[in-house]
Amino acid sequence: MKIFSFFSKKLPVDTQQIEHAITHLEQLTSAELRVVIERKAKTTSAIERANQLFNELKMNQTEQRNAVLIYLSFKPHYVAVVGDIGIHQKVGDEFWQNVYDAMKKQCQRGHFTQAICNGIKEVETQLAMHYPILPNDIDELSNEVIIK
Repeated sequence: MKIFSFFSKKLPVDTQQIEHAITHLEQLTSAELRVVIERKAKTTSAIERANQLFNELKMNQTEQRNAVLIYLSFKPHYVAVVGDIGIHQKVGDEFWQNVYDAMKKQCQRGHFTQAICNGIKEVETQLAMHYPILPNDIDELSNEVIIK
């Protein structure tokens, strides 16, 4: 397992495994998914920070408005899942809450990589149904996990 080292302290996440899950999702869907992990949150709200990052990363500018951001902070312990308007209109609040709830439980057990990968898998199922891969699909956003 590759542990990402940041400021000489290790974050308990396997970025390669997460990036593999993102690549798998994007091979089945025309959507985009990003993962951002922060050592320390810059706001007092996970959803506020996730929305801020969503906009900073220009995820609201994908052609089909079907991008998804998974956000994790270690201090304080935050998890958030944000979908753009195109996918949100198709899945609704209950779907996002269910993904969040499942991820939160795994994070509370210290299974951060698994929480993120399982969250990606849940999102992948819906994205593949509503936004299947297109023959001329273009990868609009990097699959690299962002560590802040």
